Amino acid sequence: MIHECLFNLWNNSNAADLSEKHNWTHLFELQDFLHPGEQKLLQMIVEVAMDYHKISAFNQTILNLNLRPEDSSMPLSVVSEKLPTGLYITAFCNGLHKVLEDYRNETIRLENMFLQNPQLSLTFILCSLEKYRSLFQVLLSMINLVQKENIHGCLLIGRLHKYVNCGVDRISLAANQIIRSINTIFYRHLCNWIIYGDLVDTFGEFFIIDGKVADPNFMYPEQMVDMSSDSSTHIGLLKKSPIRSPPVVRKFVINWEMVPLFMSEETAESILFMGRIVWIVKNNPKQCDNENYHIKFKRDIWESKDADYYRKVQELENDTFNNIGFQIAIEECRIKLTKYLWSVMLGEGKLIEHLHLIRDYYALGRGELFQQFISVAEDHLKDTSSDLIVQNLNFIFHETARKIYGENDKTYLKFEITSSADVGRINLWSKLEMNFGINWPLHIVFHPKVMELYNKLFCFLLRLRKTQIDLHKLWADHVSKKQKIDRRVWPLRQNLMFLVNNLQYYLQVDVIEAQFSLLLKAVENANEFEDIIKVHHEFISNLLAKTFVSTPDEGHIYKNKHRLYQTPAVQYDVPSKVYSVILKLLELCDDFCLVARTWESELLVPELEELEVFQKRSDMVIESLLFILYRLHEKVSGQHLLQLLSQLDFNKYFSKNKPDFFSNTL
Repeated sequence: MIHECLFNLWNNSNAADLSEKHNWTHLFELQDFLHPGEQKLLQMIVEVAMDYHKISAFNQTILNLNLRPEDSSMPLSVVSEKLPTGLYITAFCNGLHKVLEDYRNETIRLENMFLQNPQLSLTFILCSLEKYRSLFQVLLSMINLVQKENIHGCLLIGRLHKYVNCGVDRISLAANQIIRSINTIFYRHLCNWIIYGDLVDTFGEFFIIDGKVADPNFMYPEQMVDMSSDSSTHIGLLKKSPIRSPPVVRKFVINWEMVPLFMSEETAESILFMGRIVWIVKNNPKQCDNENYHIKFKRDIWESKDADYYRKVQELENDTFNNIGFQIAIEECRIKLTKYLWSVMLGEGKLIEHLHLIRDYYALGRGELFQQFISVAEDHLKDTSSDLIVQNLNFIFHETARKIYGENDKTYLKFEITSSADVGRINLWSKLEMNFGINWPLHIVFHPKVMELYNKLFCFLLRLRKTQIDLHKLWADHVSKKQKIDRRVWPLRQNLMFLVNNLQYYLQVDVIEAQFSLLLKAVENANEFEDIIKVHHEFISNLLAKTFVSTPDEGHIYKNKHRLYQTPAVQYDVPSKVYSVILKLLELCDDFCLVARTWESELLVPELEELEVFQKRSDMVIESLLFILYRLHEKVSGQHLLQLLSQLDFNKYFSKNKPDFFSNTL
């Protein structure tokens, strides 16, 4: 009987029922003369053995399930259990198998002792096996947790951590051994992602998911249309355009349900960020276009130390989880990657040159070009059909730039005039936008949302410059005596010119040039990719806020510094009140220029009435503009508002007749 008992400790030869409610006493032919105490001892020994068999059966089921081909029919018992599959659950089972090794050795030792001493008692066997009772119960609770909650992948590591600090040495050692077995898979996944940008996850167990499509955050609308036309490929063919569309950025996201419990949100974001950087660097489209490109720009992210960084991260698998060591290793890799990407952007990507081009074109820094472009376009678009307006404008823009700069400067070829809406002759200049051919890898800095904001600024400045040109043309006609005009028109014309000129000077000099100088200094002091993102977004936010194009988003919080895609802190579709009043001022100027060109030297009664209407509109717009600026200055107390007010309301020219209105202001 003792020998049969020992044999069943090792092997469940009869494939007995392993359910919880089964009575195990039928496994042995108990003699009638067996004492009830001995029966109880035997029952306790068998319970330990059955716990071992349950654990072994689970291991065997998982291993068979992972080895089974997908197209083969599965037994109903396996299907009903809905057991998880994958590398992590296999590693979990391997860890269980190692933990059970001590029990198997103990069983062999007992059998050898029995062969030497056949009088071995049940009490001695129970005492030798009792230490495994609590251990097996904990292992079964782990298995039960996996089965009931279908836990798999990275979640296994976090959910098993509670067993490490249970206070029982044997259980803690077993949990450590199992977690280290799972760590082997986890850190292989982690190293391949961080060091090489590879994500091979057949069973969907890692907390980062490969979307296998282009990230829409880095795509323009026309690219999305092109890709949707061919859903069979992950990277669709883009339209041929004079301005090359930026390369696609693969979409990788975090599956927050799979993030281990011990990992913070910031750490998970950093890991995603690092892998995406490596992927972008490895998938440089220029390497395919130019055979000599790889020789000129040798691509070595880790400077031949990738094996060293890989080893540093991989060594973490020997501990259950060392939070300090983990953070140090991840941060060291992150700093290396971000510094490398920063150097690529400055050197290969020519970041400083791109910033200068944005100031020159989107912020109308090349005033002579846009002055001539608007003047020439006005003359050539009179007989152009609506369908060809944008095409002709783009041709005029390039021809004008070519005549001004010749062969010395061809940066204008990186730009093209376009429109996001159908354009007509009415409000033509308020609907124009500009496309910019951005170098790799700067397309992750100047992504579509950022370029949308730059286009809003461009559209506003172009509209202002067009109005300024029209007012100066009207003035030139009047003073050159080509069109004599009534003196009563002069004050209104002069006031409108004064406001528009000072607005244009404030925007171009006090805001754009000042902010651009600060941006260049900040970029020079930066030494990481994240620093570039931060200073660039601060530049855009300040630029749009001080030019009144957009309202600052006070509630905007950068959730995580280490994110590839971030947006500036502005409200995209909420222009400031000042912006709305300035547009009314520009509309007033446009209407005045259009009508004043038809006036003769002596105004008739209808024309005097029109002049009076214009004067009233002008008074209302100026009053609204100054009122908002003064009130805004009281709340914000910004130096830029003080500069603008001192220019628009010079010597209180407009506000001196309204002492009560501005009694509480400057």
